[in-house]
Amino acid sequence: MTERAKELNRYFENHKEDFLGVLQALVEMETPSNEPDRFSDILSLLTKEFEKLQYRVEHIPGRETAGHLLCKPANFDPKEPTQLVIGHCDTVWDMGTIKDMPFRVEEDQVFGPGVFDMKSGLCMMIFALRAIQYLKKDLPVQPVFLINSDEEIGSEESQSLIIEEAKKASRTLVLEPALGTEGKIKTRRKGIGEFTITIKGKPSHAGLAPEEGVSAILGLSHIVQQLFRLNDPQNGVSVNVGTIEGGERTNVIAAKSKAIVDVRVPTKEDGKRIKEEIYNLKPEIEGVKLEVSGDIRRPPLEKNEANEKLWNITQSLGEELDLNLHEGVSGGASDGNLSNLYSPTIDGLGAVGEGAHAYHEKIFLTETLQRNALLTLLLLHPPVKS
Repeated sequence: MTERAKELNRYFENHKEDFLGVLQALVEMETPSNEPDRFSDILSLLTKEFEKLQYRVEHIPGRETAGHLLCKPANFDPKEPTQLVIGHCDTVWDMGTIKDMPFRVEEDQVFGPGVFDMKSGLCMMIFALRAIQYLKKDLPVQPVFLINSDEEIGSEESQSLIIEEAKKASRTLVLEPALGTEGKIKTRRKGIGEFTITIKGKPSHAGLAPEEGVSAILGLSHIVQQLFRLNDPQNGVSVNVGTIEGGERTNVIAAKSKAIVDVRVPTKEDGKRIKEEIYNLKPEIEGVKLEVSGDIRRPPLEKNEANEKLWNITQSLGEELDLNLHEGVSGGASDGNLSNLYSPTIDGLGAVGEGAHAYHEKIFLTETLQRNALLTLLLLHPPVKS
C-alpha cells in the first residue's frame, strides 16, 4: 500500500462517525421518486455540503420531479476538461418506511431505506471532496457532480442533462452501489426495453354462441409462448412477460387482451434483433389482430476500448489500496447506460452491501469507506490520453 493510500485510509477511518452522521441525515430524509415535494430537505442538505466545499450548486427544476443538482467548482473553467460524477437522491421506498426500517448501525453494517441504493454514494461524493481538501491534494480534472431525483423511475427528465454533461466529460464515474456482496465494479450493464402487445379478438356470448367469438386471451396465450422462446440465458438475453390483462366478463369471449414485456439485452445488436422479432410476432389463430408498441428504452453499457482503459486504471488504483477488484455485469440499468454513449464510463463505484430495494437493505461500512478512498484516487487521477 502506498503512502497516499495509507493517508486516505486513515482519513476515512478517522472520519467514520462524520460519515455516518451525514449518511443518517440523508437516509432519514425519505425521498420517493414520485413525491417531489418531499425532496426540499435533502436538496438543501446536499447544496449546503457542496457549497461548504467551495462548489457552486445549481438546482435545475423538474416538470413532474424534484429536479436535479449540478455542482461545479467555484473556479470552474468551461474551457478545461471535466470528469462527471453521477448519483441519484430518489429511492423506491414509500414515505413512512423509515418507521419500519429505521437507520441503525450494527457493528460494521448500516441499515435503512436507500442506504445502499444509493444515499451512501452521495455521502461518498461529499467525503471524497472533503478528503481531497483536507489533505491539500490538487484535482487534475475538474469534477462535475450531477445528482438527479428520477433515476429509479427511468431518468426521463434528467436524461438530457446527463447526456449534455457526459458529452463534455473525459470520463464518467457512476456512484451506484457495487455488484454483489463481494463488491464487483460494474463495467457492463444490460439495456432495457419495454413492449406492449395488444390482441384484438371478436366478442360473443360464451354460453349461447361461443363458436362465433374469437378469444383475444387464447390469442395472447400463444404469443406469450412465442415471447418466452426468445429467452437466451446463455447469452444474457431475457424476455419476461411481466403483466397480462384481458377480457370483460366471464360470460363473454374476450375481445381484448394485453401483455407488458420486459426485455434485457447485453448488446445493442441483441436489442435490435429482439425488437425486430417482437415486432414480427404472428398470431396463431385466425380472426385476431396483433399490435405491438415499445422499444429498447435504455441502451446497454457495453465494454469498449475507452471503458477498458478506465477499468484498468480503477483496478490499478484498487491494488494501491490493497483491494482486489473484480468486474461484473448488472442486469439492471443506471444513468451509466446513458453517459456511456458519450463518455468513457465506469459504474458501481458506490457502497458495498446488499439488499437494494429489499427490506434487509444495508451497507458494509469498512468496505464502503475503502471504496470512498478508491473514488478519491480516481478523482485525483490525471486524464488519460486517447
